[in-house]
Amino acid sequence: MVLVIQVVPAPYRVETTGAGASQSLEADPSVPEPVKAVLRRACMDCHSDRTQVPWYGRVAPVSWMLARDVEKGRGAMNLSRWGEVQPAMRMALAAIACEDVRSGRMPPPAYVMMHREARPTPRDIEALCKWPEELMASARLRRAH
Repeated sequence: MVLVIQVVPAPYRVETTGAGASQSLEADPSVPEPVKAVLRRACMDCHSDRTQVPWYGRVAPVSWMLARDVEKGRGAMNLSRWGEVQPAMRMALAAIACEDVRSGRMPPPAYVMMHREARPTPRDIEALCKWPEELMASARLRRAH
């Protein structure tokens, strides 16, 4: 059965689309380094075009589940396309990221089970939750000038 399922066309595939590196959250100097570090370690596998697919992620049906999760993650927030996102939406996404990590919804428990390094620490949560406040303060400063 496992061999047969390998030849069945996958309903989802992990595609690496070519957003330019200049559009990535990594290229944004306004994003604090502690936030980038957390996002790199715990979020970018599903929320960017730089998905690292482990060996078991190439075996159906795990490959299908992984690809579906990546597709949904990128649809919600693609950190490779951060530069294309309007400032107000960036603040909203940062606030949602804070709440999702604080509540334990993100990263998903199944992902953390396979990637222990993705488990957010209290310091990680603090950094992520300060980020929307910093974005709002920065926006206020721009409006004041």
